[in-house]
Amino acid sequence: MSKLITKLQILFMAIFCNVAVAVTQCVQNNNKVGLVGLDSPLGTVYAGVSEHDNKCGCASFRFTDANTDKDMALSILLAARMSQKKVRIDLLDSTNCDSAYRVYIEAE
Repeated sequence: MSKLITKLQILFMAIFCNVAVAVTQCVQNNNKVGLVGLDSPLGTVYAGVSEHDNKCGCASFRFTDANTDKDMALSILLAARMSQKKVRIDLLDSTNCDSAYRVYIEAE
């Protein structure tokens, strides 16, 4: 009986951990890319945005080595800026606009 209780406890802890991680992430859509470029000597990529859905409450984002491939993010941001397409940006932490880790060019 105690083995069953232990297994149930582990199952509930695993479910709780997955829910906790999912709650902290955030997706902000329809971002019009404005100012974009290098933000620090460490190579942080900065993207200022407007005309977004404000779901994450961010008017700017930062992409760092710790979170993503900055070169790829920069190329997508520049392509969106030059083509005047809007982007979706995902954050690892909904309370930190400097935790951007994914960027997608959105279809019209």
